[in-house]
This record gives sequence, structure tokens and C-alpha cells, in this order.
Amino acid sequence: CGRCHIACEDTSHQAIMKEKDGARHFEVMDEECVGCNLCVTVCPVTDCITMVPMAPGTVDPRTGATVSADYANWTTHPNNPMAVPMENEPAE
Repeated sequence: CGRCHIACEDTSHQAIMKEKDGARHFEVMDEECVGCNLCVTVCPVTDCITMVPMAPGTVDPRTGATVSADYANWTTHPNNPMAVPMENEPAE
């Protein structure tokens, strides 16, 4: 249905492609995904999308990198624009 793509494209990280070889095909770009779970939340099909937790110390099969305790949390992922809190200026 494409809800995952729309949710990721409009509100998150643009980590889901909607076409492959010119045909409609939804696929996660692992290098862009931060594991925020938004796609799972909006998907109407039970168990269509699964998120697999990776414990610190394991090797991420997508990247070959060892998962650190900080990196295992999507809120600190470098692709997450909110990983570094924004400084708000006082209202006038």
C-alpha cells in the first residue's frame, strides 16, 4: 500500500525506496534507516515489517560494524537530525 514509504518520506529519514528497476517495490535503504519504527507503526499488515534489535557488541550484518551501546539507540544515530538537541532562542 505504501504507507511505510509515505511515513518515512514525509516525516522521517527517506529510508524506504518505492521503486526498483522501474517497478513498484518498497525496500529499506539500511544505510539510511535509524530504526525509529515508524514504518512498523503505520503498516496495516501484521508482521509485514519486523525490526530486529541488535545487542551492543554484535556485528551489524548490514554494515559489518560492531554495535556500541550508544549506537544501538536510534535517538543517538548520526542520521537522526534530533540526535543533537537544537538550541532554541528565547522568544521576543
